[in-house]
Amino acid sequence: MKQDERALSRQRSAMKQFDKKHVAILDAATTAFLRGGYLATNMEQIAQAASVSKQTVYKHFASKEELFLQIVEHVAARATVNSYRDMSDPDTVTDVKAYLTAYAVRELGALLVPEVMQLRRLVIGEAERFPKLAQAFYRNGPQVGFDTLASILERFDRKGLLRVPEPPRSAEMLNWMILAHFINRAMFLGDADLPDHTEQREHAERSVELFISAHCRTT
Repeated sequence: MKQDERALSRQRSAMKQFDKKHVAILDAATTAFLRGGYLATNMEQIAQAASVSKQTVYKHFASKEELFLQIVEHVAARATVNSYRDMSDPDTVTDVKAYLTAYAVRELGALLVPEVMQLRRLVIGEAERFPKLAQAFYRNGPQVGFDTLASILERFDRKGLLRVPEPPRSAEMLNWMILAHFINRAMFLGDADLPDHTEQREHAERSVELFISAHCRTT
């Protein structure tokens, strides 16, 4: 029995070490890709940055494309999750303006950061060569955001708080009212032109006010 316990302990220790190396490779690869681009980055550089052998990198990721794909999925999904983190249940909401403004502020704060903007530029630049990367970014980022927001707006419509006959279309409308200006600015002018918190807050409030005015229920 004790021998089995020792074997299990060794397995758990090995798994923890595996996970640490996995995270180290992901972190090193993210930095390398964002700094040098996809084509200019190779697995040997990533191995050196992660302080592991190239063989170890390949044990975790079969190819450079697979590694980059996982980074794209992870960063996109994390940004989307952060947009909705700690948001209250929509069914308990009575102040739609405050709720949607809080969401808009969170979304701007989660997406308008150098890491996400740099990855977005990189994915767009490689979209023709590696369409799976762009699909993964969209599927784990924007699409999840649209679907989640559409579900929230549909619940507001059922409660009579807003008039939203087409939740998916309205969700995309609100999302791009919040993001389009700043994302276009950052994509073309660079990370130095990212807005500060005050500018983000003011824009979030104006966007939500305009959206609500177009979706308010008439009596």
